[in-house]
Amino acid sequence: TTLKGLCHFCVNVGQFVGACEKPPVFCIITEYLALGSLRSYLHNQQPCPPALNMSITMALDIALGMEYLHSRGVIHRDLKSENLVIADGLRVKITDFGVACFVDPKSSSLCGVTAEDVGTYRWMAPEMISRRQFSKKVDVYSFGIVLWELVTGHVPFQELSPVQAAFAVVHKVTHMYIHTHIYTYTY
Repeated sequence: TTLKGLCHFCVNVGQFVGACEKPPVFCIITEYLALGSLRSYLHNQQPCPPALNMSITMALDIALGMEYLHSRGVIHRDLKSENLVIADGLRVKITDFGVACFVDPKSSSLCGVTAEDVGTYRWMAPEMISRRQFSKKVDVYSFGIVLWELVTGHVPFQELSPVQAAFAVVHKVTHMYIHTHIYTYTY
């Protein structure tokens, strides 16, 4: 029901087409985006990340999509490169609202704490991992991780298991670095 209320012409949000709620089939139907996920795109670019101007364009697409969602009270809670899909013209759209939280956009509302983990550890904000109350700032944290991916082309914390990554984030044991040799500028 909430997905139907989102803009059907928004460039940066995957479009809801329909749903099936007849047992045993429960599914959501969205527009088809043949170019696949941002994670697949970055993987296919290896060993080099995308050009800086392409990374910036993609980052702006994601930021505009998140701004739209947050203005409508949607906290995605699972923003990651696998839930960002490439459309024609290499434009990025946000998809997969399966664990989204809906709050009043006019207040600084918080999502309630859940008993189970929602999201994906490598992109998950510390307050979500620790099961504390959280706000749209968790999406901002995840967006920062996606920015790092765009610049480096790598999976975040790839040297760690997902649980090790979660522990490292909560206890501030590790940091993500961008090596200066990734981009060279010519003037």
